[in-house]
Amino acid sequence: MTNSVLYLKNISEYAQQQNFRFGIRLSGSQTWLKKTCREWIDIVGEANSVLVGCGFGQYHQTINTKQGHQLLGQECELVIWDLSQDWDANSFSAVLGTLKGGGLLLLVGERSSHSFADQWLNKQLALLPVLSPNESTDSGIKMPMSNYSESRPECAVHQQDAIEAIKKVVTGHRKRPLVLTADRGRGKTSALGLASAELMASKAMSIVVTAPSSKAVLPLYEHLCAMIPQAIRVKDKVVWENSTLQFYSPDRLLKEMPDCDLLLVDEAAAIPIPMLQTMVEYYHRAVFSSTIYGYEGCGRGFTLKFIQWLKRHRPNYVPVHLYKPVRWQMNDPLELWHKKAFLLDDALDSQCVSESNLEFALINKADLMANEVLLRTIFSLLVNAHYQTTPNDLFQMLSDDAIEIWAASNSNTIVGCLLSVQEGGLDDELIEDICSGVRRPKGHLVPVSIANQLGIRLAAKQSSKRIMRIAVHPELQRQRIGSRLLSFFCKAQSESFISTSFGATDELIHFWQSNHFYPVKLGSKRDQASGCHSLIMVRNIQIDWDRHAHMMFNNHFRFSLNGIFSDLSPSLIRTLLSFGSKDKALQNSLDMWVPVLQNYAHGGANYESVAVAIEELIFSLSKGRIEKCSDLLLAKVLQHHDWNECCSSFSLSGRKQLEGQIRQEILSLLADLHCKM
Repeated sequence: MTNSVLYLKNISEYAQQQNFRFGIRLSGSQTWLKKTCREWIDIVGEANSVLVGCGFGQYHQTINTKQGHQLLGQECELVIWDLSQDWDANSFSAVLGTLKGGGLLLLVGERSSHSFADQWLNKQLALLPVLSPNESTDSGIKMPMSNYSESRPECAVHQQDAIEAIKKVVTGHRKRPLVLTADRGRGKTSALGLASAELMASKAMSIVVTAPSSKAVLPLYEHLCAMIPQAIRVKDKVVWENSTLQFYSPDRLLKEMPDCDLLLVDEAAAIPIPMLQTMVEYYHRAVFSSTIYGYEGCGRGFTLKFIQWLKRHRPNYVPVHLYKPVRWQMNDPLELWHKKAFLLDDALDSQCVSESNLEFALINKADLMANEVLLRTIFSLLVNAHYQTTPNDLFQMLSDDAIEIWAASNSNTIVGCLLSVQEGGLDDELIEDICSGVRRPKGHLVPVSIANQLGIRLAAKQSSKRIMRIAVHPELQRQRIGSRLLSFFCKAQSESFISTSFGATDELIHFWQSNHFYPVKLGSKRDQASGCHSLIMVRNIQIDWDRHAHMMFNNHFRFSLNGIFSDLSPSLIRTLLSFGSKDKALQNSLDMWVPVLQNYAHGGANYESVAVAIEELIFSLSKGRIEKCSDLLLAKVLQHHDWNECCSSFSLSGRKQLEGQIRQEILSLLADLHCKM
């Protein structure tokens, strides 16, 4: 056994005694690296080892540096990661989560320092202990430096306490939802599975589970089936005697509203808050579980916004925080290093600002590298603002020259930031390939979509900037700081247009609309993570195709309401229809339909003969009048929901009662339009 392997053996024994994990950099020749790693793999066991990006031969678990998520739900005792290969921070985080207490992370290879991202990573790697060929066996264990300290909230519990709290949601009072939060590796999803198993084994039980994706709840299924081996699992459903557990995607759940004894919502931070609110209102026995930090997505916005709403509408809700790791010990050195290196441990300080003292500026990335506090503040703002912010976003922000960072500050304190990326400026040959569907170049999301989906080639030829993120300190929102920062950014641009793309919600659309952006494309499918349709909006700087794109959007949206958008929420329909153009031709068309609308409203004609007229009426309404349209009218007339579905959704006895409400509403709309009755 070489000195190097003896050194690893000493560290490993200490790690196992403390249930700690350690990260160690190996620095030496390629021959020495291979020999040392192979000897250590033989000791640990090939089946307990994961090699990432390493060319050390064929081993049981060998993956490339972007495949870390394939290991979710697994455990290992050794990870060897080759730093010289493509870097993927999300994949790295996922792999670290599989390394159990007593295990070692060995980092081999070197990274260049060409980009700011590599410089940041190398700075963090320098905090880890180094093993070289000359290392002696009596060297002490160099602990990673960390300013992180574990703080334990009042609601902190162990996993078994969390399991009991989940079970009490079923047996206790209604309308007291449980909010279960945890950092990564705390056994949150496992607790859901174990509690479900105990409930299903105790009596007939119907449990519904929802999450951004079915993969997110795999540990739930594994622990449930381990507790009840005789249970039958078919895809996303588990059956045990008279008990069932069934997975529903968030949008399907809200569409079908299945009855159940308990609703489990995992990774709730990645589900839009309006959807969570609907779940709370409909399901009176529910558990909302969320990862507060980590690569799965940020839960801080969930904590700040959803919990505040919950305090008002369900004041007896029960907060529970899982603080103790399941697979390693508290204050695990590798976890502390990981949080510091990937900025997962930074909380925002409370702020109070004066609008008159706000300053706006473009941030130089070199300044970010020189001022770690500035970098941490900006990334913390982004993490708070967006549930899908990941470690990869940090490294992309630092490495991509096309990304700019703009900030709003007050007395040298950053209170808001905006990330933009350069797009467009493509050549004719590439644009031709885009339009014909042959190529879809990365880094040009909006120009490619407009050229390919709307046929507006000029959008891809012109230079533009897309706003990727805009974030304001949560305590300072609704003070127009974001709008002022956005206005400053737009005025500083010489591009042809500014764009943005986001998961469409009423609140976000209203924000962009108030800042002179208009919609040009609504995605036909919901985003898996957010459950929302992606909306592209554009602000004209110096383009002449904006009216054309706007008209195309209106026509496509109206046509699709009874098709791909038939399950769109009524409030979102009202918001997007408010952008519609009220031209003279539309008004003339409506005038033609007024007599038959009057007939129907007073009890004559039949619905089928006037449905198109009612549709024309709705499309002709101004923004203020569209907001008065009921959910029932929009669902029946624009989305073509059938009579039975509408009666069920709006608790009506039958078609007669439903039509009575429609007739009454048409009378009111015609009166608002000052039509002669």
